[in-house]
Amino acid sequence: MSSAATLPFSGVSVKLESPTAAGTFEAPCGLTERAVQFTKEVNSAVIPDCADEDAAPYVERDVVSKSVSITGKGVMARQSIGRWRAAFEADQPMRARIDLAGSGAQSGGRWEGSFHLTSFEVGAVRGERCTVSVALQSSGPVPFTPAA
Repeated sequence: MSSAATLPFSGVSVKLESPTAAGTFEAPCGLTERAVQFTKEVNSAVIPDCADEDAAPYVERDVVSKSVSITGKGVMARQSIGRWRAAFEADQPMRARIDLAGSGAQSGGRWEGSFHLTSFEVGAVRGERCTVSVALQSSGPVPFTPAA
């Protein structure tokens, strides 16, 4: 039997491009949960069997669009409040990167593209630490670059 090779929590990170140093990406502090979702919107058509019109037809689908979303939750770190607020207030997308740990042979690498911060929620519960919840949506392609 062979065990699955898995990644620790730090094996998937979300980083935003620095507003002062283009090409430099920094992970906002405080996220204790993060996820990346890749979706395709499709149109479908029922294609009949011309040789047997009574046969149940199959559905064929054509890709209409692709999108990437990033979500995160955690504690509201004071050092990240300004970055999240600036990202939400900006009307232009920001560059973001999702790093996947490991070498190219281990399927490691990164996705990078332009994203809008579409949701920024700060919450508090008496007796607990303040929390943050964020959502980002891609604007344009988000290509994957394998690690060296």
